[in-house]
Parts: sequence; structure tokens; C-alpha cells
Amino acid sequence: MYKKHSLEERLLAVKKCLEGLSPRCVGRQLGINSSYISEWLYKYQREGSKGLEKRPNIRANFEEKCKIVCAYAEKGIPLHRVSSDYHVSQSSICLWTRIYRQGGYGALRTMTKPDLSIKSMGRPKKQEPQTELERLRYENEWLRAEVALLKKVRALMDEKERQLREIGRKPSKH
Repeated sequence: MYKKHSLEERLLAVKKCLEGLSPRCVGRQLGINSSYISEWLYKYQREGSKGLEKRPNIRANFEEKCKIVCAYAEKGIPLHRVSSDYHVSQSSICLWTRIYRQGGYGALRTMTKPDLSIKSMGRPKKQEPQTELERLRYENEWLRAEVALLKKVRALMDEKERQLREIGRKPSKH
């Protein structure tokens, strides 16, 4: 589960790293993922304690997205460094990179936010048929599908029995 770490926790982790401990060792001591600690250490070295403070994420335009994706996907700069340099969340960079890899830079221009409304989540609710005729058609369609499934199961069982008879074994009673 994701846990937000306070500024004091971040400063403590960075202080321990500056005293000579590795981010992995500090992570084990404090129960924090070492990749977070490496990111905090990088930010601290660039900007001091101000780099560890929470900042609002930017709303990047097309050109900024292209520059960020180029730095991460093409130049191979580590994700936490790109995130820190451009003040953009790592999840946004990963999303933009995925879109770029699927459709090129042009896809970044036309991307829209996914519809995350409650209506779009989960399986759509079944609507009750309006009339008796619609209800009967739906039931008929359901029964046809059920018969087709049973025919397939029967054919598979018959095939298995045939194969068993060919190798000299008795089929099971079912």
C-alpha cells in the first residue's frame, strides 16, 4: 500500500545516506522503498531541503511532454531523475511514454484523459426487456447459447472416449 512520507521522514532518510549508508540499507532500517530514498537524495543534492517538499504537479503541454518523453525513452535518463528535473509525476511520465510507444509523438498531442466516472466502471447492468416479445427473444437467445455449449461439451467428451478406446482403455462412466 502507498504511504505518503512526511518531510521529516524524508530528511531523516537523506541524512542517513549522507552519513554514508546506502539507500537500500536506510530503506531497510526505516521500512521505506529504496527507490524513494534514491529519488529524495537526488532532489536534496540538487535543491537542498526545498527539493523534498511537496509540489503541485504541472500540466504539461505537447512540447513539454515530447521533451520529457525524449529524455526518458530515448536518452535513457532514469525515471526518478526526469521526474525530479521536470517536476512531473513518475506515473505521468510512464503514461506518456506508453502512449508515445504505441502511436509516436503525434499521439501525445491528441491524448485525452480516460473517462474515470463511476458509470464507466465495472460490468454494465443488464436491462430488463421492455415487452413480452423482447423478454422471449432474450430467453430464446440464452437457451440457444446453452444448447450450443452443451453440444460442445458432449463433443469433447465423445472425442476423449474415442481416444481412450483407441489406446485400449475403458472410458469412465459419466
